[in-house]
Amino acid sequence: MCVFPCGRLTTGYQGHQKLSPPEPNYSGDWGDWIAFTQHMRSRAEARGVDLLLVDTGDLRAFFMCAAADADDGNGLCDAFPPTHRHAVNGHVSNEVFALADYDLLTIGNHELYNYSVALDVYHYFVPHCASVCCIILTTGGDRYVTSNVNITLADGPGQAPRSRPFGPRYTRFTTPNQGLQIQAYGVLFNFQLGAPGITVQDPVAMVREPWFQASLRAHDHVDAFVIAGHMPATGHRGWDALHAAIRRMWPSTPILMLAGHTHERDCRMPDDAAMVLESGRYLETVGWMSVGNVSAQPPRFSRRYIDANPRNYAYHAGLAHAGQLSTARGRFVRSAMEAVARAWNLTDLYGLVPHDYYLDRVPFGHEHALLTLLTKHILPDVVAPSNERHRNVPTLLLINSGSQRFDVFAGALTKNDQCTSQHKPTVLTKDVVSPFRDEFWFVADVPWRIAKRLVGGLNRRGATHNESPGAAHAAQAAADSVFHRYLGRQWTAYWTRILSTLTATPSEDDTAAPPPATSGRPEQARRLEELLRALETDPDSVSIDHAAFETRFGQPPSMGYATVDACPGQGDDTRHTPVPYSSYQPDYVAAEPTPTPADDTHVDVVFVDFIARPIVELLNQWDLERTYSVEDDAKVWSNVSTQWLYPLYAQQAWHPRSFAEAWDEMDRAASAAGYPPVAQYDAYAGDPYEPVVLAQRNEPLVFQH
Repeated sequence: MCVFPCGRLTTGYQGHQKLSPPEPNYSGDWGDWIAFTQHMRSRAEARGVDLLLVDTGDLRAFFMCAAADADDGNGLCDAFPPTHRHAVNGHVSNEVFALADYDLLTIGNHELYNYSVALDVYHYFVPHCASVCCIILTTGGDRYVTSNVNITLADGPGQAPRSRPFGPRYTRFTTPNQGLQIQAYGVLFNFQLGAPGITVQDPVAMVREPWFQASLRAHDHVDAFVIAGHMPATGHRGWDALHAAIRRMWPSTPILMLAGHTHERDCRMPDDAAMVLESGRYLETVGWMSVGNVSAQPPRFSRRYIDANPRNYAYHAGLAHAGQLSTARGRFVRSAMEAVARAWNLTDLYGLVPHDYYLDRVPFGHEHALLTLLTKHILPDVVAPSNERHRNVPTLLLINSGSQRFDVFAGALTKNDQCTSQHKPTVLTKDVVSPFRDEFWFVADVPWRIAKRLVGGLNRRGATHNESPGAAHAAQAAADSVFHRYLGRQWTAYWTRILSTLTATPSEDDTAAPPPATSGRPEQARRLEELLRALETDPDSVSIDHAAFETRFGQPPSMGYATVDACPGQGDDTRHTPVPYSSYQPDYVAAEPTPTPADDTHVDVVFVDFIARPIVELLNQWDLERTYSVEDDAKVWSNVSTQWLYPLYAQQAWHPRSFAEAWDEMDRAASAAGYPPVAQYDAYAGDPYEPVVLAQRNEPLVFQH
């Protein structure tokens, strides 16, 4: 039995179409994904094995635009005209999602921030998945499972509201090819930031509920438990609670746990008959879990992370090239998305980004750092002039770095990118650069001697998170910070391994000689520290002999994920050099007034409303001559919100032109970077990118019985 766990897989329905590395590795769109699943279903049926397609939540994050807000999707989700009959964010995008034949789905936190969105999912998407999403299974039935999530609503007009399960607590089904009896659950982490009317029970408490205990005793035979969980694979006690509860009654039955939420490629095995697999983010990764000899003790587990692009899809589907991937349903999905894009004017062009700006590949202060662009140009050129006070009063502008969520890549910036970010100019893409709709507020007449201390004081306090009491998990409303720490671990682990590999001196018995010691510690450790410091400061300044790497490992590394997890065997489908990572990204940045005011000059302190309270607290701590309050002193600066920062700046500085010119410019940039032009839609003339080369040819992706 094989499982595709697709936690947060599809934030970019139209795939990653920018040509800046590593974006081409994730160029498959939702039509490609659907076509791939159809081909893999056929391969499984031909081999007499079972393939389950699982999603682990965050339908709203598929189109994420303003997380934890009423609007948290991309253009397909949130850019509909006001006259649209379904004026609920996510309704149309959910209809597109439902065109994939999922066997098991669960809910994520992004469906629950806004009650109207949650209610729309409850009334339209959940019933749809009971009848349509899961046509491949012999039993049909309920497949959108929410074991620990309730919604409050009335049974009818005039009736008192009551809390009821969002979806079925659990489900059972029989697989079509091998007749395996599967018992499945869907679990969300102990999310405490949902809209009024939404209740999420801690999974640790859920497993003690009578209904859960009864479900484990309800049947005398289960071939495997499958749990779709929107919670991290590592570091969350919910998985351990579920595993322990099942093991008390079913000591050796395989448990397949599919994780999500923190965007990581991650895997661990609680025992030799259980695996927890998290499949990454934003249509970048297809997670693959394979279980062989299900009835054996122990069964055979394996996992793989597949880069989501037509090349890899075609390879694993057994096709000769990507041009054979297309199917009728895939083409229909693509045409439907394009029709919505045209109808909602998502292709409107704001400007052409001249080169890449990175969120954390380079340190703050580097010319290609996104935070540098923000403080040197966007805040002073867009936010400051939006209030006439700027003409006469010096202005200090402050923003939290967490408001910026993704890189800005070279190429066209469109109306769709206003919500989503930085991809192909005609379509529906992935995550957001500046997704939140925070207003800019200001406090007037603050002495510069006080105001100039604010950015330092804020950074000493640390990042502000929208957490509430009871939000126990570290990833609560802070999944992105968890993910970026994960990128840092990859970066360090990779270069630790590379340095040791390239500098080791093999002995006759193929063991490495111990490195000499310098100043009481290994020379290799010192060199690694120097290398990592140099890479963090300026990745382009370090020259690594990748020829030696190629000699050792059989292929030159391209940029992408280099997974570090706790599961045995080959993880990454394709070997990569990890994306560079610099930890020097302050939690808060500022655009200071020029010229620098005298200490006794009074200035306007402008900031996003999200950080109003820590700003006021610091002002009261340092200014002994005045008492500040958010209610009395914080006023709206202008009608510019954080979501409009990049479109407005693009119109000023990035000179809008036609789409034809935009494509030409991107193609020229791609050629300079060594990439071919993007093949649009189904016009693949063979593979648009280099062929798939497995990191270990002796460990291919296999279907197991």
